[in-house]
Parts: sequence; C-alpha cells; structure tokens
Amino acid sequence: MDQYKFYIFRVKHHVFCAICIVVLAGCPMLQVLGQLTARGADGKVAASYANAYGNRDTIFVFNQKETGSLSLQQSGANTFKWYKFNYDDRNFESFGADDVDVETASRDRLEQGGYKVTVTPQGDTAPRDSFVAWLYMNPGFEFELYKNLNGEVVDNGGYKLCIYTVFRLNTNTVQSSFRYYDPRNLQQVLIFDNKITYTMKPGNGAEVITALNVQTYQYFLDNNPPYEDTQYYFRAYDMFGIEKRDDVMYRTIIPYVIIHQPVLPETDPASAPVPVKFTCQPYNVSEYIWRFGDGDSIVYDLLPDTVSHTFYTPRMQDYEVTVKVTSLRDCSYTSDPVKISVNPPSLEVGNVFTPNNDQMNDYFKPNTVSLRKFEIWIYSRLGKRVYYYRGDDLRSWQGWDGRIENTGKEAAEGVYFYTIKAYGWDEPSTKKPPMGPYHGSFHLYR
Repeated sequence: MDQYKFYIFRVKHHVFCAICIVVLAGCPMLQVLGQLTARGADGKVAASYANAYGNRDTIFVFNQKETGSLSLQQSGANTFKWYKFNYDDRNFESFGADDVDVETASRDRLEQGGYKVTVTPQGDTAPRDSFVAWLYMNPGFEFELYKNLNGEVVDNGGYKLCIYTVFRLNTNTVQSSFRYYDPRNLQQVLIFDNKITYTMKPGNGAEVITALNVQTYQYFLDNNPPYEDTQYYFRAYDMFGIEKRDDVMYRTIIPYVIIHQPVLPETDPASAPVPVKFTCQPYNVSEYIWRFGDGDSIVYDLLPDTVSHTFYTPRMQDYEVTVKVTSLRDCSYTSDPVKISVNPPSLEVGNVFTPNNDQMNDYFKPNTVSLRKFEIWIYSRLGKRVYYYRGDDLRSWQGWDGRIENTGKEAAEGVYFYTIKAYGWDEPSTKKPPMGPYHGSFHLYR
C-alpha cells in the first residue's frame, strides 16, 4: 500500500513540472530579461525612476572619455533595434542599422546621452522587450588653491585675518549636472549630480570635509588659525574615483601664550602679602600686557624671564591673572586665567607649647593669616613681662622660644598670659581700628 502511494506521488510531481515548463515557455513576461552592460565603464548609478519591469535603468559613467559603449545579450535569434535620445525633441529616435538574428548586439563610440534597445525574437512581428541606459561622459575636474608665488596663503584682500583664515579653491572646470529623462514621462527633467567632495587638513590635524558642486570657486574657512606656520593639504574627489590634490603654506599672524605654574611663597602661600613670580611661553608675540586682577597691569615690548607681582588685599574671590599678547599684525590673544588666592585675616592661638628642642612645638607662635602688623606681650603668672614682639614680617618671625627676654634664661614651666594686637591687610590703620586686643593663656611644658 505504501509503495502504491509513493508511485502516485511521483507521477503527479512529473505532471506538475511539465505543466510549469509549458506555461513559462509561453509567457514572455516570465522569461529572464537581458541587461544592458557597458564595457570599460568606470562606474554606474541607478536612475531615479523605475522602468516598466519594476527595475531602475542604469547611468554608466566613463571617466575623462569622449565616448563609451553598450552591449545587450538575449538568448535565441533576435532583432535588436537601437535608438538615441534627442534632447531637443525629448524622444528616442532610430539610430543606426538593426542587428538581425543574433543573440548579442553592441555599439561603440557612443556619445553622452540616452540609448534604448528593443528586442524582437525571430518570427515575432513586434518587440518583446525594451531596454534603456544613459551614458555620462565624466570630464573630470581641475582645482587649485589661490596662493602667491611662494606657495603661501594670499595675504591681501582679507584672506588672512586674526579671527579666521580663508582658503580659496579655483574650480572652473567642475562638471555641471547631467540631465536625463524617464521614458514614460519625457516632460520631467531628471538630474544626476556627480558630487565633488573637498577636504582640508591642517598639518597633522583632522580633515575637514564638505561635499559641494561649485562652478567657479569654493571657500574654506579655518575659524581657529594656528599660532605656528602650518602646511594645509587639500584634496577633491568625485563619486567615481577622480582625485586632485594641492597644498598651501600658512604663515601665521596669530599670537599665543601659556602661563606656567606660578611660584608662590613656600610658607603661608595664601596669606597677604603674597609675592608671586610668573613666567609664560609665547609664540609670535611683539607685546605683552599682564593683568593681575587687582587693578594693576604691566606692559612689555619684550618679555622678561620673570614677572613678579605682590597681592596685598585679601578677598573671598580669587584673583585672576592673565596676559594679553599682540602680534606684529595687531592680532591679539588673552591667556587662560591663573587664579591666586589671598585669604581674609585670621588669628588662632594655641594653648600649649614645649620648648625642649625636640623639633616639635618648640616655639609659641600663633597661626596668623594676612596680618599687616602684629604685636604680642607675654606675661608670667606674677604679671612680669617675659617676651615682646612687634613686626610686619610674620613669615620670618619664629615665635617665642621660651626664654625670658634680655636674660636668655629659660622660663619655668607653668601658665603664661598673652595680649595681642594685630592689623589685617584689609583694614588700613588710617581707616579702621586694629584687631584686638586679644587676651588668653597657655601652658609651657618642658
């Protein structure tokens, strides 16, 4: 029973295949269609319209050639009839002799434009298939940079400015757009643009790319001109591999400067007065203007190795120090600010000190910040003065070493009392009273 079913299945399968072959042979639209090809073409793109078969016709591209070729192959003996597109009348006109009873037809030395080939199988009276292709004779292009005889960016007419540099590319021979048509709608003009891509690369920097079609010239702008002489490299290439290159030297007119890390006092670097030493690294500079953020500024024609400035007035916000540089072409640049802190006046007194020469807490010295003047009296429990200091250079003052003044004797262990008066750098004595007097006590241990 199983063998019988298998036999019936094989018979039905063979009958079905035979029917399919008959149907396909008798249905022209289901035959495999040929295709126009172009020997020696440098590229191709699909037309923007769909043809009667639902496909897109082809635009074949021939680089820097006057003519091209087309070929078509169709199985069996056929008559191939050729047509050329007439741009004035917007129709396809018969072109040359027919190719009769052949499988392949070809034409060489075809000029730019549209071509149609109809295929009539032997024995038929009307064409069965029709094929269209367009030939685009890509003339290539030339471009060159606008520069002087020394190969440098032109320095007149506003091409080399402080805030940007303009590079001009002469591109007089760039090909205009190629026109073609949908064979089923010959009233509508279709455009194919062979895009030209331009790139600019400054030295070892990144490429700047733009894709444009221009007829006369193209401008490139560098909105961040370099402060060093730089070779700029340009290239242009189209969609089909034609490429041109050129370069130009940019002689800088842009100044530049970097402020190095400032040198601050080793002790109390944020306590007024704060003397600071500045150095900077300049490029292409003829004049320097230092601004210290406190109303003072210094102008130099030639930069010295070191610029010093002292900050006296404490404040909550940092001082911002900048240097503005100018080139011989009057281009200017201002450095990034360097911040300097000057803290408000403060006074903090400890309650213990141990003058035993162990290099730890051997001096009684209050922690002071931004004090312009300082005065201290130290007394024993009996009210005898054992130490006095007055001065305005607290960075060099060591403090009390635990010896009784004018005798050199070591003070005994115990409790001592102090009185302090101080003037801050933010309160001149002519305008505001001094800080204090402050009173307190501390212990001396040995």
